[in-house]
Amino acid sequence: MTTLRVDAAAKVYGTGRRQFIAVSPTSFECRGGEIVGVIGPNGAGKTTLLRMIAGETAITSGTVRICGLGAGTRAARSVVGYVGDPPLFPGELTGSEWLKYICGHRASHPRERTAKHQWAIELADLDEFVGRRICEYSRGMTQRLALATAAVLGSDVLVLDEVLSGIDPLVARGLRGTVAKLATAGRLLIIASHELSALERLSTRVLVMLEGRVVSDVNAARFTSERVAELSLTGSGLDNRDKLLKRFVGAVGTDDGVSIPLTRGVTIEETIAVCRAERIPVASSRIRYRALEDILIDAAKESNGS
Repeated sequence: MTTLRVDAAAKVYGTGRRQFIAVSPTSFECRGGEIVGVIGPNGAGKTTLLRMIAGETAITSGTVRICGLGAGTRAARSVVGYVGDPPLFPGELTGSEWLKYICGHRASHPRERTAKHQWAIELADLDEFVGRRICEYSRGMTQRLALATAAVLGSDVLVLDEVLSGIDPLVARGLRGTVAKLATAGRLLIIASHELSALERLSTRVLVMLEGRVVSDVNAARFTSERVAELSLTGSGLDNRDKLLKRFVGAVGTDDGVSIPLTRGVTIEETIAVCRAERIPVASSRIRYRALEDILIDAAKESNGS
């Protein structure tokens, strides 16, 4: 069953010469159980797209439907949990008081509210500090509370903006586990983040945005199965690496050499052989799996030809 359907949805601010296209018409579908990462540079339109899906920003044209309901309608809001960046919480409340307030929006019976409140605390591992005032929370504590809030509100869809960013590795690991658990339970999670390594471990799909456009929709299996050869060049090698960039499709220059996708039958032995033939000295070489950074760079190259 399609949980989210985005059909030629766009967001434009202003009119005439002052018109700014935040999100160009874009279309895609997602289902429950998916974890969809949204990546791109600052200003790419990620936050605007998430706010459109959550119903926090009015759509200029096209449609966004959540479980068949129009985004922004009261019915759609009842199944979506949204957390912006940064999350906005009343600092004078404790985490427990805030969650009780949120649970009151999703459960009418006192016993149900209590059960949901305890579930949220356990889900995000909040027991240790849930009794403290939110204004005393660290970044990691706040992000845990944000995810718990979204989980309470979003019975079907969670829309998370940078909830995985700026936190220590242990907290990040815990949050990734919570996200995976929610997806396993059948919820759809849309996550925008600059923490590409976190999304690599979590995402089943990744949307790449550039200048307000979704330029690529990549299945996670693609970047977890493809390999890349990284060559570190020395001396004149750096001066002549353009020969490698022209020779191999998708090759990208790095700080100390070149990164070459091992696709279309290309092998690392072939890349080394070309270096020898062109008299390009290689200091070291290694093979790694393709990363989201490669996907983002490829999308940028295809988009502007540079």
